[in-house]
Amino acid sequence: MMKRPMAIPEIILELQDQSLRESAIRCLSTFLLEKREEDPEDYHRTAFLLYHSCCTLTVLLQEVLVFSHLVVDGGMTIRASCVLNFVVPLVRFEVPSEIYEIVRAVALSVIGILCQAREPEVIMWALESNMVEVCWISIEIGSELSKVIGMHILEAILQDDLGMSYICSPACDHLLKNLMNTWDHLVTFLAADQDSSPRLLFHIIRGYVLLCTHVGGFSIVLENLPDSITNGSFDDLIAEFPVIRNLLQQLLVSLGKIGGCFPDFLPDNLLLH
Repeated sequence: MMKRPMAIPEIILELQDQSLRESAIRCLSTFLLEKREEDPEDYHRTAFLLYHSCCTLTVLLQEVLVFSHLVVDGGMTIRASCVLNFVVPLVRFEVPSEIYEIVRAVALSVIGILCQAREPEVIMWALESNMVEVCWISIEIGSELSKVIGMHILEAILQDDLGMSYICSPACDHLLKNLMNTWDHLVTFLAADQDSSPRLLFHIIRGYVLLCTHVGGFSIVLENLPDSITNGSFDDLIAEFPVIRNLLQQLLVSLGKIGGCFPDFLPDNLLLH
């Protein structure tokens, strides 16, 4: 635990030493997670020191890249996989800087690479590490690239039965509502500026479609679906992008907006009459 006044400068120096780096990253991650809520001023002061100290961001990005190569090459060990916990604070950190968004996107990409295979152990790690909230944060505050990668990770979790059950459980009710609000704001923005990010719209619609496969998810999508999805606001866009048109049609069919068809699992009180 880093309690001493000179702890952060010492950790920055230790990051430059390969033999001390693993311990330094672990201490830094623990420190940032503690300070984020307890002492925001110290949290942001630490970020300033990390950003402006010599080679620190380069070292951290190097560690992320080494990890990603291990994933691709199949050389991942249990010990090495713990580095994922160290990159989570990089995603959560809020700073109005385009340069930092590159760091956030790289950190998300590492997590996304591991989650895309949807292996049960990885999904379990994602749930235990609050990756659903991390994805929501990246979608809420991140750049377009960070939002899209966050959606990719979220889709991987939603395609797992355990992940879907967790997200649609009462324990995640507040988080799911936050996610619905964020998607609503993004869809409204994309309806007004349809040239900004068709691929982000695609992933949001896909998120709605996936949630509709679960009775709890269906209910919250039905309650929170943006008007822009159903009122023809995206007609010009879907004419240009057939893949979005097909996905949107699938969503509307799932919700009974087209053809009056509903998923078999729905109780009578959720059917539209």
